[in-house]
Amino acid sequence: MIILIPFLVSLHFGHSAEVTSAQPSPAKTDIKSENPGDKNDTLRTSQVFPTPWVEDGVSHPDVYRMGVKGQYATFNASTDGYEHLSIFCYPSVPLSISLFWSSASLKMDLPSNNYNVYLGPNVTTVVSLAQASESAWFYSQLPWRSKEFKLSPFEDACIGVQTKEEYTITLQWKHVNYMMVVVTMTGLAIFWMAPTLCRNTFFHYTTGISLGLLMSIVLLTYLAQRRFKQSLFSWVGVAYSLSLYLMTRTWLNIKEYLTEQYIHLVIGYVLVAGIISFTVVYRMGPPSNPRTINLIQWAMQFVSLVMVVMSSYHQPASLLLSIILLLWSAIPASLKSGANTQIRKRFFKPQIKLLSEDDYNTQAHEETRKALEQLKAFCRSPASKPWQTVARLRTPGRFAEFIEGSPHLTAAEVMEYSHWDYNTDDEDGDEREDVYTDDEEADAASDDNRD
Repeated sequence: MIILIPFLVSLHFGHSAEVTSAQPSPAKTDIKSENPGDKNDTLRTSQVFPTPWVEDGVSHPDVYRMGVKGQYATFNASTDGYEHLSIFCYPSVPLSISLFWSSASLKMDLPSNNYNVYLGPNVTTVVSLAQASESAWFYSQLPWRSKEFKLSPFEDACIGVQTKEEYTITLQWKHVNYMMVVVTMTGLAIFWMAPTLCRNTFFHYTTGISLGLLMSIVLLTYLAQRRFKQSLFSWVGVAYSLSLYLMTRTWLNIKEYLTEQYIHLVIGYVLVAGIISFTVVYRMGPPSNPRTINLIQWAMQFVSLVMVVMSSYHQPASLLLSIILLLWSAIPASLKSGANTQIRKRFFKPQIKLLSEDDYNTQAHEETRKALEQLKAFCRSPASKPWQTVARLRTPGRFAEFIEGSPHLTAAEVMEYSHWDYNTDDEDGDEREDVYTDDEEADAASDDNRD
């Protein structure tokens, strides 16, 4: 894990970060929705040109309105040697459940990294950021570089690009972003499987190794803090900040680092950090304390809910989905089981076919025959211990005959059963003869009184 520090430092000084972001300002724009994701729209790939843009009483040149999928703008290299600011505005679309996994982005095709980007909700904010970057002595820059700027389809957004190089920028719009679908489904799966995964040994090792690979420099800083017993407000705080900065920069520029120039360093880091992480996790072993396991389960479920919320630009719908998951998990299992049983009984009644008397007798004879065959097979096997069984029987010979294939009932027992059944039918008939109607009972009572 120690080799991560020179690796990240070399990457940091090999690239400069010049992308600036801004928080939404109170200024509003008069952008109308075009809904580039309308299914009735045909795919139009057309070039756009700057139009006059008036905002808060101020006119802004070089503003491009890009609201349809496939629209693009092309810029030639600057002839005067100065960087020029061009602003691209995307109009939002109305919130819709059908666009739950939709996404929009502006992709810039620029060979070099000599550019500045300013993000804001409107033109005024973008222009203010560009002016601030030119006039300020120190202007904070975000620690990553990207040529694809992701936008929320449901929010107005403007992007300013300042460069003297030749480039092309294109609007990309997706009805269904499959990566967002995967994140949502993964979050749901982790939430429901968290009670099982937190107790799985394989998951424990893979999670520990993954954390060691992704956060090795942060863990190294933590170990240094414990070793030197330093407070968080000392030089350790600066070390943590530097660690998070380098980790964020590496993650957001991972595509640039997976090139032939750095691929051997990446492979070496993965091998060394993976082996060290496996050794540490193996030495510590899986958690066994029930409270520790509960904390791991709750942490996994919290992360899964965050994944569900962040997997869609439709924030109200994704937040509602997370709340429903949380409330459903809080309901006791007994209540959910009872409700499920009542629903099945009320709406999904099984189709029960009643047996006739002939079907009942046929099935009874067939099942009795199968059971007797199974009993004979068991008695013939050594597992039944036949000698011990014979010693406990009053008539061992009859048991031997049964095993050899004789009926389980003798002729006398069959005759006795038949005679008992016949007498029972007669008695039932006699009882039925003694049953009187109300008029007959009244007549019988009057006869008794006369006597």
